[in-house]
Parts: sequence; structure tokens; C-alpha cells
Amino acid sequence: MSAGEPEAAIPPEVDEYLRAHGTLTLATATPTGLPHAATFVYVSDGPALYFYTRPETTTARHLDQNPAVAFTIGEYAPDWSRTTGIQGTGECEVLLDPAAIRRVAALFTQKFPDVADTRTTGLSVFRIAPAELRFIDNAGAGGEAVGRTLGGAYRSRVVYSVFRDLPEQAAATLAARLVPLEVAPGEVIVRQGAPADKFFIIVAGAVEVVREDGGAPRVVAALGPGQFFGEVAILRDTPRTATVRATAPTTLLAMERDAFRALVAQSLATTQDFDRVIRRRLADL
Repeated sequence: MSAGEPEAAIPPEVDEYLRAHGTLTLATATPTGLPHAATFVYVSDGPALYFYTRPETTTARHLDQNPAVAFTIGEYAPDWSRTTGIQGTGECEVLLDPAAIRRVAALFTQKFPDVADTRTTGLSVFRIAPAELRFIDNAGAGGEAVGRTLGGAYRSRVVYSVFRDLPEQAAATLAARLVPLEVAPGEVIVRQGAPADKFFIIVAGAVEVVREDGGAPRVVAALGPGQFFGEVAILRDTPRTATVRATAPTTLLAMERDAFRALVAQSLATTQDFDRVIRRRLADL
């Protein structure tokens, strides 16, 4: 979707939050997992976010090799119980269409009228297409309690997800292609460098994500029920960037790469049917 096309709907309070704030912290990584974080001024259009940077920056170089990103938007509150913010993951691409770039420049002028010069000469304009947005709202009544930090609970809810934006019929068809797998502790599910042939959802159990970059293997993540993995390599059409192995008896749902790519390609509607169908599929197991 380009900057000239309409974006999918997000809740009004989330849209207002994105428009009211001016900076985001963006996390990028090289294909081998070397991380980097930087803060940028941004504008939003629905769930999509836009920012500028010079093409020689670390962020731009990372994105040229690996478009997968994570980001946060928020502000410090002395009263921690009233913390709010946005957490997101997705993919980032440079804009090449002159009309799209002009439109983003106009959004910057509208949001930041005190900035005298919003010309993009010598800059690269990037668009973040979120796969998921999570709204942290401790002050509100909505959202699930997702944990505690320093004695205080924090509340969070998913407000946008490409996996929920599918018509019912398509969602049911794709859910039917999820095949249950049982994995023993220590068993390798995917291996770094191997072809990306499946997408996985964890139903029960636990897995660890291990990177092997020439030195000693290092664990970079631990995943549990309800989380998923394998999507980045499929979407980028690259080999696996890490090894994933079970650390406990684990039940997975696996989807073949072509079905998963069709899922993402069709995720342009604004319903929550896919999320509901997946929950029903998990309950059946």
C-alpha cells in the first residue's frame, strides 16, 4: 500500500494518540541480528508511520538489508500508573514514488507547522507498515493486564493486526491449513540458514530462538503459547535467520509458506474474523 492509498482503520483513540505524539524509537537489525535503535520525528496516516533519515545512517543501512522493525511511541509519566504508549512490529520500506513523497512532506508540514523547511532533498523517506500495534493504557479501563513492573500492573491490548484483518471465509480457509505438530524437548523446529517453508503458532509448551553467528550460539528470545515465529523469512523470501528448538513438550500449528503469504496479501479488510477463527482452532486442540 502506498502513501496515496487509504489505510486500514484503527480505534479513534489510537489514531489520536499517534497524531498527538511526535517521536518514535525504532529498532532495526542486520540480517545476522546486530541491533540498533534510533529516535525519529514521524507522521501517521492510519496505522502507517513515516519518517526521514539520511541514506548513509545506520538505520537506513539496516533497512536496506532487513526491513523487519519494532518501535515504541510514548512519554514518561511521574505517576507510573498512568503510563500510555504504542508498541509495534512490522516492515519498513523506502518510498520511491514522488507523489507519495510529496504527500508525506505535506503531512509533516501539517503536523509541524513551525518547521520552516520540510524538503526531502538528500533524505530517504521511509514508511513503516505495522503487522501489529499494541496500545498500553494503564489509565484506562480496557485492555488485558499483561504483567507487573516495579510493583505496578500494566495493561495492554492489540488494536491492529494483519492477522485479524481478513474476511470470515478467507480466514476459515486459511485456518483449516494449520496443521498440528508435536515436538519433543530439544528438537529443532527450524534451523538457521534453511529455507523458510512454514509459519508456526505455539499452542502449548515453549521454544528458544538461537542465533549462530560464527561464535558460540546465543539465545536471543524465548517464546510461549500464543506467540508465533517464522513469518519474517517467509515475507522477505530469505533463509531462516535463526534456529528454533523446543525447550519443553510443545504443540504447534504449522502453515505452509504459500498459504501464509496469501494470508498477508489478503489482509486489507477491517474485520477481526481471523483472530476469532484462530482462537476457535486453538480451542479445538
